[in-house]
Amino acid sequence: MLTEGWIVYIVLMVEVVNLCLISGLLYIYWKSYKRLKSKFTIGLVFFSTTFLIKSIILIIGLLAFILFSALPQHYAGDRSPFPLFLVNVIECIALSILLKITWE
Repeated sequence: MLTEGWIVYIVLMVEVVNLCLISGLLYIYWKSYKRLKSKFTIGLVFFSTTFLIKSIILIIGLLAFILFSALPQHYAGDRSPFPLFLVNVIECIALSILLKITWE
């Protein structure tokens, strides 16, 4: 059975997957922008860049948390990382759908 401390590691792995998905989207959007030069595609580039920055910051924060805290004993009660896990999994599913639609 997974303890709550191990969820942080899973969140980190899911966030790395999100980073890869966002990088793929950014690549496609940048390629489209260079070809089309439209406001919509530059908006998509900025949108995906913002998500990319968010993912990088979250990964750095999670790595710092893992390296400098007493995992898995650190968690207790309402400080569970499970909500963060759920949000990241939902984001990963949404980004996967967006990448599949964009790729076609």
